[in-house]
Amino acid sequence: MQHALDVFLSLAGRHPRAALAFIGLVAFAESLAIVGTLVPAAVVLFGAGALVGHGTLDLAWALAVAVVGAVAGNALSYELGRHQQERVRAWPLFRRYADHLGKAEGLIARHGAMSVLLARFAGAVRAFVPLLAGFARMPAGRFYATNVASALLWAPAHILPGVVFGASLHLAEQASGRLAVLALLLAALVWGATWIVRITIRVVVPLTRVLRAHALRAAGTREAWWTRFIRLLLDPGRPGSEALLAALALLLASMWLFLGIVEDVVTSDPLVAADHAVFTFLQQLRTEPMDRVMFAITELGSVGVMLPLVVAVAAWLAWQRSWRTAGYWIATVASAEAMVQVLKFTLGRHRPLSLYRGVEQFSFPSGHATISAVVLALLAFLLTRGQSMRWRIGIGAVAAVYAALVGFSRLYLGAHWLSDVLGGFSFGLAAVALSAMVYTQHRVDETIHPRGMAVVALVTVVVAASGWGWWRAPADLQFYAAAVPPQATTLQAWSSGGYRLLPLRRHEVAGELKEPFTLQVACAEGALRDGLRRSGWVAAPGLGIASVLQAIAPHPAVGQLPLLPRYDGGRASAIDLMLMPAPGANARNVLRLWDSGWRLPGNVPIWYGAYDREVQLRPNYSFLRRQPQPASAFVGNLATTGWQRLDQAGGTAPELWACTMRSP
Repeated sequence: MQHALDVFLSLAGRHPRAALAFIGLVAFAESLAIVGTLVPAAVVLFGAGALVGHGTLDLAWALAVAVVGAVAGNALSYELGRHQQERVRAWPLFRRYADHLGKAEGLIARHGAMSVLLARFAGAVRAFVPLLAGFARMPAGRFYATNVASALLWAPAHILPGVVFGASLHLAEQASGRLAVLALLLAALVWGATWIVRITIRVVVPLTRVLRAHALRAAGTREAWWTRFIRLLLDPGRPGSEALLAALALLLASMWLFLGIVEDVVTSDPLVAADHAVFTFLQQLRTEPMDRVMFAITELGSVGVMLPLVVAVAAWLAWQRSWRTAGYWIATVASAEAMVQVLKFTLGRHRPLSLYRGVEQFSFPSGHATISAVVLALLAFLLTRGQSMRWRIGIGAVAAVYAALVGFSRLYLGAHWLSDVLGGFSFGLAAVALSAMVYTQHRVDETIHPRGMAVVALVTVVVAASGWGWWRAPADLQFYAAAVPPQATTLQAWSSGGYRLLPLRRHEVAGELKEPFTLQVACAEGALRDGLRRSGWVAAPGLGIASVLQAIAPHPAVGQLPLLPRYDGGRASAIDLMLMPAPGANARNVLRLWDSGWRLPGNVPIWYGAYDREVQLRPNYSFLRRQPQPASAFVGNLATTGWQRLDQAGGTAPELWACTMRSP
């Protein structure tokens, strides 16, 4: 993935004019009548913004070509409708998009010229409003003024979020390829979960209606048991038949997937090989800051959050006197949790890492994934019954993203195999589908006030996650983190060859070797920091909202740019300092040191790292280039305070230095 990203960025960097031409062409096509409904302009422009944020394209040119393309596309549609109305109305495609045309005509009738601006952000109708404005002979001056104004708003609205993402990706990539790959994976996960929900609600559910019609025609009036069952289950005149049909389809699909996964796990089929590949890949991407993020996410699926959510929703239903719904809610969650424990004990599959004891040492299915799927899917079912399409998509997307992130966190932390998470999701969805079928079959019609219940659920998750995370964070950080015990050595052993046991180059994804480490230092941390402070070394701005905004602002001062963390094998450097060579310089000296885990007598730690100069090559987007510096230049002005060079035979790098000061 990192290689593919590098190739893509390199290709766009070598051909910026072609990339800009493509952006303008997409913006133009997106604004054309009918054609615009098929063009994924939002995705392309977001990608263009990402290239801008990464420094591959210029922001002004990207915005300019997008605006020109959008104005030209709308203008062509308008002129076509104004001068070729009779011919255009005869196109067969007009009958196919009759619904979109009706919505566009309604928009023009309600808002007049302002409809041209609104249509830019109105989904499917955006490609029809300019054409219909031409049909209606809207005054050209009014149309073109609104057309240009709408393009000036539309282009930044789509490109600037991509700029922020691209700048963040650039910062992550500079810090570690692991962070860049993880950022892409998480973005793809969120987008994929949202896309699945939208496709399911907008496409799959209507498709089930078509299949229902075919099934009813096949059953006809025959009196076989299966035909009577089909007519009873799928009768369109029966209240709740669509929900019953969707739940049945989900139940069959989920159980088929779950049983297939169980078979693969029991027989060690190829899915098990995929388990090991995914586990190895994600373990190579682990970094300390992302570990903390994943700790927080995994707690969202823990008992400390799920149990309060179940109790809060049950209390809300009881307060609304929706006793039957509360019964279904509690029974579904409780039975799913019981089945998870039975399956874990029965199958007895061990986790990738030995993290737990007792029944919890068994991994299939994932309890976090199962209960998250059950609680969130059933909650989404209750919240969306009888609600608008927009509400259903919104609630479904939130639930899907929530569950997907919890499942991914379990994989990242090495707590579960991929098949454990997929098995948990499929089993959880099957349990919810079965409960929804029974709930619908019994025609439970109780008032639950879904919007109020949604607020209660949200507040409960926020409060429970905050409290549980505050209580469990220290223990979980130690529980999931791979601690490395310190190792002892002597000064003679270290200087005579033991230094080779320390990392000599920075390790990235899949063991890829990056820049060399040019410095090893033996010194107590307090003495080391004190000597550096007295020599003018200071802490550089860390990553935060203010420093990131400064990084992407025009003409940032190099001393105010964030000092990006670097990772060796996923471990962040412990000491990050900078030294300005001169006021107003376009460069700064940077020191990064890692704790090696090795100790000299007296518990003196050995540090390794590099001394670099970062030079600002461009006046925007924080373009800094690393120039390695000799370690002796760094230590030179500290020699009078007790530093000594330990020479190796043959001048082998890295340079070894030791201090004789004690901690102040």
